[in-house]
Amino acid sequence: MKTQIQYLLTVQLVFLLIYCLLVFLLKLGDVFSALTGCLASLLPSIYFSYKMLRQLDNNNAVEWLSYTYRSDVSKWLMAGIIFVLAFTSDYQWDPLILFVGYLLVQMSGIFVPIFFKGK
Repeated sequence: MKTQIQYLLTVQLVFLLIYCLLVFLLKLGDVFSALTGCLASLLPSIYFSYKMLRQLDNNNAVEWLSYTYRSDVSKWLMAGIIFVLAFTSDYQWDPLILFVGYLLVQMSGIFVPIFFKGK
């Protein structure tokens, strides 16, 4: 499970770098908005992965599932707080670039089990 989590975070980081690079090179919009959107997805994912790696040795299913749900709620709260902080600042965000970056990094995790299946 540890290698799967590391693979997931690596894929999400690669998507972040590619998206920010494309936004910069093609001048599609604000690169800072792209980076913030991607980080709003990646940072809570790193937090959740760290919390789950600490529970790998726990064999009690009820405790593990409870811990997983609490960690997942914390992950969503972190993402929400990042967006609240971003939109309450005085910076002029490009909302489309921001949310596309968020969704791109978030959705990249769906394809990881497909590619990681045989490894």
